[in-house]
Amino acid sequence: MQTISQPGAMQRKPILMPANLIEKVERIAKDKNVSFAEVVRNAIDVFDADISTEDEALLEALADEVIRSTAELVAKIDNTIKRIDETHAMIKEHPG
Repeated sequence: MQTISQPGAMQRKPILMPANLIEKVERIAKDKNVSFAEVVRNAIDVFDADISTEDEALLEALADEVIRSTAELVAKIDNTIKRIDETHAMIKEHPG
């Protein structure tokens, strides 16, 4: 596991965790051959609840594209249904 460098001096901070999470962190630390604290630091580094401005712009562009392509698809489906209805009407008018 790649360690993440932490700026500044380390400070001790006691935390409370349920026993099952402590066991999980200990298991991860053992498997990765790192300390308990390193697992917690890495987890905190990858946990970023804030979406960056760039990510937000990308999500907005993706949503716009989904909306555009869905509208295009609906129009094509409507056209296909219209053509099927016209074909059925022609078949009814001129049966075999």
